Amino acid sequence: MYGYRPYYFPYQVVNTAPRSTAISLASLQKWAGTAQQFIKTANQYMPYVQQYGPMVKNFPAMWRLYKAFNELEDANTKKEDTKDSSNIPPKKEPVRITESIPKLYI
Repeated sequence: MYGYRPYYFPYQVVNTAPRSTAISLASLQKWAGTAQQFIKTANQYMPYVQQYGPMVKNFPAMWRLYKAFNELEDANTKKEDTKDSSNIPPKKEPVRITESIPKLYI
């Protein structure tokens, strides 16, 4: 089902190549280049952060103001609706007393 699995003896030691702990010059140059590119990109986005940072920081206060203004508008429209319906009588069409007769100019 799983194929051939050789039995592993825990006392068997597999020799591996010794790993180098010394840092090569090429790896240091590659790391420095990556760090320099990251710093360059961060400096390009710095004006955006400086411009929009205060707005994002004040977003909770702006959201509370937005909700308060919406509640205020809803309360005003409800008051106006109740005032309009109770104080103003419905408009009636004017009653014509006489019939209008067209004049013929011949």
